[in-house]
Amino acid sequence: NGQRYPSNSKFYSEGLGLPIKMQSPGWAELDADGTTIALHLAGESPSCGDSPILSFHVEDVYDAIATLEALGAQLEGNVREPSFGKVAAMRTPEGNLLSLLQPTAANTHSPSSH
Repeated sequence: NGQRYPSNSKFYSEGLGLPIKMQSPGWAELDADGTTIALHLAGESPSCGDSPILSFHVEDVYDAIATLEALGAQLEGNVREPSFGKVAAMRTPEGNLLSLLQPTAANTHSPSSH
């Protein structure tokens, strides 16, 4: 659904006092005292239920995958290449899902929609 917004953006904004920097369908960014927290709908990502997914911008997605695999993480699915960059989903040794994004040179900011 292209008009859905991450429902937890209001929870974090109002509940924890984190101002919403920007919000678009499927994506929201909050300001955590100078650190940006991005919330997004999982879409076609590997199944994660209702658990949060931490997303990190990385310089090189393949280097980050190799480093994290050496520390016990597992790649979930294949690296995808949507228009805004290379994206990988990984499972931490504890079983949490995280997302890695290597933005394209033309798009060093977060995607405005998925």
